[in-house]
Parts: sequence; C-alpha cells; structure tokens
Amino acid sequence: MPLAVPVAHDFVCEWCWLGLFQGRRMRREFGVELDWRPYVLFPDDLEEEYKPGGPPPPPNKPRTPSRQTLAFAAEGLEFERKPYYDSHSAHEAVEFAKLSGVHETLIERLYFAHWTENANVSEIAVIRECAKGLGLDLAELEASVQGLRFSANIVHFNDAAHANGVYNLPTYWIGGERYAEQPWIRLRKALAAWAESETEWPHIYGALAYPINLSKPGLPYVFVNMVATIDGKILSGKRGEPVEDLGSPNDHKLMRRIEDSSEAVLIGAGSQRSTSKLHYSCDLWRFVVTHSGNILAETRFFADCPTKAVVVCGSEAALPTLADGVQIWRSDVPHVNLREALRRMRSELGIRRVLVEGGSDLNGQLFRDDLIDEIFLTVAPKIKLGENVPTIATAPPFDRSALLQYALVEEHAIGDEVFLRYRRRG
Repeated sequence: MPLAVPVAHDFVCEWCWLGLFQGRRMRREFGVELDWRPYVLFPDDLEEEYKPGGPPPPPNKPRTPSRQTLAFAAEGLEFERKPYYDSHSAHEAVEFAKLSGVHETLIERLYFAHWTENANVSEIAVIRECAKGLGLDLAELEASVQGLRFSANIVHFNDAAHANGVYNLPTYWIGGERYAEQPWIRLRKALAAWAESETEWPHIYGALAYPINLSKPGLPYVFVNMVATIDGKILSGKRGEPVEDLGSPNDHKLMRRIEDSSEAVLIGAGSQRSTSKLHYSCDLWRFVVTHSGNILAETRFFADCPTKAVVVCGSEAALPTLADGVQIWRSDVPHVNLREALRRMRSELGIRRVLVEGGSDLNGQLFRDDLIDEIFLTVAPKIKLGENVPTIATAPPFDRSALLQYALVEEHAIGDEVFLRYRRRG
C-alpha cells in the first residue's frame, strides 16, 4: 500500500504552488499518495489582513534571495506573488470531484489556472472550465459548489485551522509529524525515514484496498479492528481500564496501518473514557457514540482537531461542555441509530471508509444491524478468563439460522501473535 501523506493546502498560497511540484517529487521518488486537505487561507471574514513582513531594508544593503525564492529556484520556478482571495468555492469543487476519484487532476488544473493564467478559481465559470472532460456532471458540480455541500470539510483560517495544528500552508503529515513550508531536502529526509520504518512486514496489511460496497448503497465501507486473547477476551484488566498492554508493539504498528487506510474512526463512549490519551492524526474524522452523554471532554480526542470530532448521541444525552468546533449529531430518540449516522458520514462529509475500534457494545450494535464489512482481529497469546469479561462484540444472540458469515482474506503470524482479516460474505 502506498504511503499516504495528508497535506493541508490552498490554491492561492504561493508555498502551496511550490508544494504541488514537491508532491510530484514525492510520488515519483517514494510512490506516496497525497491526501489533499482543503484550507482557506484568506476567507472573506478573516479579520487580520495580509501584510508583508518587516520594514524595508536599508538602501545600502545588498539584495539577497529569500528562503522562499531559493525554494522555488530549487524546483525551477520563479517566485511571483498573485492576488489573494477566498478560495472556498474551488475547494468545494474538489470535494465534489473526490466522490468520482478525479480530484487529483482537478487540483492540478485549478493550481495552474491561478498561477499561470491569472484566473480567479473562486469563480464558477473558471471551475467549470477546469472540470471539463473529467466525467463530472457540471450542473451538479455547480449546484454542489453554490449549495456549500461540503462546507464542513473545509477549514478556514485562523482559529479553526490553528485548532487543527495548521499554522502554515502547505502542512504535510509525514509519519505523524507536521512539516510546514519546508524545502524539498527536509521533506525528502522525512519521507525516507518514514518509508524505511514502514518496510517491515510489507505483506501484512500492506495493500489495504477495499471493494466497492454495492450491497449497501449510500453507506461507507466499515471495518472493525480488535485485539483479543486466545479465549476471546478484549480486556487485560477491569472494565474502564486502558488495554494498551493486550497487544504487542507489533500489533500497535499494524493498527496504525489500518488507521491510515481509513478516513474516519468510530468508537464507543466506554473506549473513549478508558483511554484518556487516545488521539488520532488530524487528517482523520473521529466519531464517538454515546447514549447517555458520559464522555471525557478534556482529552486529545477533542482538543487536537475539534473541527474533525463528532459526538453521535441519543436525544436524552447530557453532554459536557465541548471544545469549539466539535459537532453534535443528536438523534430524535434515546438510542443512536448507527445506520443513519453512517449514512450522514457518507452523504454530508463524503466519508468512504470507516474504522471501528470498539468497544464490545458498539461492535455488537453494528453486527446486529449487519453493518460490519470487514474484521481485523489480532489474537494475543494470553488467557484472561472471566464469565462477564467482554468479547469483541456484546449484543443479543442471533438465531442459528441467522449467523453472519465471514470469509478469511488474510492470515499472518509474527512471533506468537496471529493477525486475521475477514470479509463479510455476500
């Protein structure tokens, strides 16, 4: 599986124009896939105006090239400032194109239109021209842009971007670290180190491609990742205690590979409470399900990237005060409708792949509704025992005639651990 590099960008940012060519190098040298994340550097409501930095130099000081000029020269480009404007519409168009998988070409066309043709890519006529020949319904594209269909995916400066840890564009996430406005030599060094660290067991979850979910139109592809003892228990201690010690460091590394293949993570409130240090990369949406509202608000789950966090709750949930930007999806009944929540993920946020990381009650609800397409299961070489210790899924049992059937897709062993991947039959 190619390394995925999330990148926060904006079409009117000169460093991002340079980043377009750096991205080409990343693909050519490392085979990475860029996950373009939409940020608007100069929204119309931005209070702080752009001001070139510093006083003018003394008249007798010799002129020297800036860091930006040198970085552009390294790519064979000349630095030339272009007009700044609100680029939200261009990002809306790209989010629409992502649904058809043609966004990479549209991104390049929009960049070249702005930087080589002096076109205003916020104008719908320019967007339509750039989208021609990509197989998109241009009328539907225009309606999507004007209707702000994907507005929730697009982050505006300053506060919302800063809450995500983005202060400069482009910002790359390489191996979990952020790199902003960097020359190619530093990016290349980071990519080389990351690629080397990912070469261990490349055959284990190394090509996580998922089939199109034809049996469940309108829903994302859903896969659960769990670790259990030989006797099927998912806890090493008591309920409510962290379980990081159940799987080995190898399991933790492969868990990150599975996370890298997803666009969103879904967990239950119990898992969120029991793992206070739980956090995810800012390129991932994160959802927590709660019927009562009993969640931990002061954790990295919400604090790191609040605009990417969503609480899915029942109508009677008493929620604590949450960070600005956190969304709340409250149902009309006390219990959460998980099918409806998944449908909203797909239709409102464009999410295609959802990773579920427990706990057992959430998994059980999803299995009861037949919403789990795949299972990743690590078998830890341990025995826990206990009559009331949860397994990977807890829910009322199926009748014998209604058992869900799964097919084995992968099986691997590292030391005494076994890594299994199953896919729903039919």
